[in-house]
Amino acid sequence: MRPDLAARLRAIVRREMAPPVLPDAPRTALRELMYVPDPEASGARLADTAARLGGVNLDGAGSCVVIDRAFAADRSHGRRSVASCLPPEDAPLHLVDTRIAAGSDWRRRIVFFDTETTGLSGGAGTLAFLVGCGWFDEDGGFTVRQFFLAGPAGERPMLDALEAILADASLLVTFNGRTFDVPLMETRWAFHRHAAATDDMPHVDMLHPARRLWGRRGEAPDADGCSLSSLERRVLGVHRLGDVPGFEIPARYFHFLRTGDASVIEGVLEHNRYDVLSTAAVMAHALWLLQEGPDACREPGEQAALGRIYERAGDVDRAVRCYEMAVATGEAEVKRGALARLAVLLRREGRHDEAAATWQGILDLVPRSRASLTTLERRAVEALAVHHEHRARDLSSAHRLARTLDAQATGRLKTETSRRLQRIERKLGSEPVDGRPEGLPYDDHADG
Repeated sequence: MRPDLAARLRAIVRREMAPPVLPDAPRTALRELMYVPDPEASGARLADTAARLGGVNLDGAGSCVVIDRAFAADRSHGRRSVASCLPPEDAPLHLVDTRIAAGSDWRRRIVFFDTETTGLSGGAGTLAFLVGCGWFDEDGGFTVRQFFLAGPAGERPMLDALEAILADASLLVTFNGRTFDVPLMETRWAFHRHAAATDDMPHVDMLHPARRLWGRRGEAPDADGCSLSSLERRVLGVHRLGDVPGFEIPARYFHFLRTGDASVIEGVLEHNRYDVLSTAAVMAHALWLLQEGPDACREPGEQAALGRIYERAGDVDRAVRCYEMAVATGEAEVKRGALARLAVLLRREGRHDEAAATWQGILDLVPRSRASLTTLERRAVEALAVHHEHRARDLSSAHRLARTLDAQATGRLKTETSRRLQRIERKLGSEPVDGRPEGLPYDDHADG
């Protein structure tokens, strides 16, 4: 007899609820982590959880633990000292986030913010069981205050304590907090029928400027190249030893709830602590680069990215310098991107001859053995054809460039390129030229 649908679904659910097998089992010693927490097992040890984690109980029941850790001003964090992670008073934060007005009092009390949660599914069922807040002290040191939920009853006291911290903040800084941490916490405040403490607060999410500065061409948006751990290694020179991987953190918390074993949480606290400090360091390094300019960059890709930020802010001279330095020392892919941005910028500024020379620089990078052009290279050929036809009045060069475009165009582009070619030929007073061009535009440039 075949089992009914309900029985089959129950069997599937039982299989899905089986405890996961995690890597590095000897180090984590985690088993049966995803089962429903046992209130009696976890509640029996609530009283000494704070002592074991080096904190104090925020509420009488011991359901919320507060842990403070101080980083001395002269302590190193990769290539930086902790004190140097505090942005200077004239730091150009408005270049990082245009929503922050230049000259505003954003530096008075910056709060750096990060959460660890029970999962990434979202909704009212996701709980931020650990919230870390960091700020700079008067002596240049850095304090991280963490709120750990030893039990769900501690969430409301934690939210009240967070509200007190954020009430005095002049700026909130996160890493991917605009799309995850802050909306999650606003959901938790709403769950308790309370206004969110982050409402109307100036907020900078460092993930987006980090992608503009250090994102690698061709990477997916969520690629490891701009994760906080990757930026620690590549940009800050920080290498964590024995760090708890992010995917393991929810499982450790469920293990704590089931057994009351606070030892598995110590690594999570350390992970969160350094996430908060590294967010401050990434922000400080980005602002330092923007302040110092392209000479402070460690690689041509940084210079090109810096140029895009200056260009977006209307600082044409610094943008041009960044692009020119990236072209001078960068690899071919970096050069192509910097040349394209520079050519568009020069054309927008009315410097048409310089823009044309820059577009030609892209074509000079085309390998002689390749017979086809990329999208960027076709864009350069088109820009040069327009320049020679309408500005330089060099119809012979415009004709050769138009033939190159027409030979490689298909579909709708074929109609446009044919129309351009015919127009130039009418201006030349010659008959249409049949056949493919003899060479790509770098050969024409060499002939000219």
